[in-house]
Amino acid sequence: MLINIVGKGVFGRFLEDCFRDHVEFSEDADTVILAVPISAYAAVTEQYAGKHLVNVCSVQSKTNEACLKSSKFVTGIHPMFGTKSPKEGRTCIVTHTCEKSADVIHLFEKIGCEIVTHLGSTKIDGKVHDDMMRKTHLPVLAFGELASLIVEQASGIPDNCLPTSFKRLKALAEQMKDMSPGTVESIRSNL
Repeated sequence: MLINIVGKGVFGRFLEDCFRDHVEFSEDADTVILAVPISAYAAVTEQYAGKHLVNVCSVQSKTNEACLKSSKFVTGIHPMFGTKSPKEGRTCIVTHTCEKSADVIHLFEKIGCEIVTHLGSTKIDGKVHDDMMRKTHLPVLAFGELASLIVEQASGIPDNCLPTSFKRLKALAEQMKDMSPGTVESIRSNL
């Protein structure tokens, strides 16, 4: 499979590393994974009009719409993991498919992802996805930012002097660093 990953930030480079053993990369590829912040979607999708656009944004409804303005070949798939996430238990939520989606979905399966397409009996689309993310991503982002401030205040205390509960808070603050600036921007846009 030949793909192009647009966006060489934290998440774009991470996906490139994940896929390295399974695909070839080319700027001329027909399949284009858009690892860019939500604010870049309109311009980037126009650049790759007619190609198979793969939307991996944390917000799917608006970004799927932007992709569909430039191509009829759109796969909306939100990887629910990042650079610091364990390899076990990775999932991807699929919000939009086309006749070219199967290869991309299979690629994520090759790197160990469970593919999620339904919430109970409800098929997940961009709207359902974004509602779930509003209830989960936004509060975790806010709590993680607070956790980071709390942990920073105790930065001079050795680990062996920290209570277990604080060590868990510290681990959460560290996990929050998994979110790239583009991901944080996208999550904040989902109000």
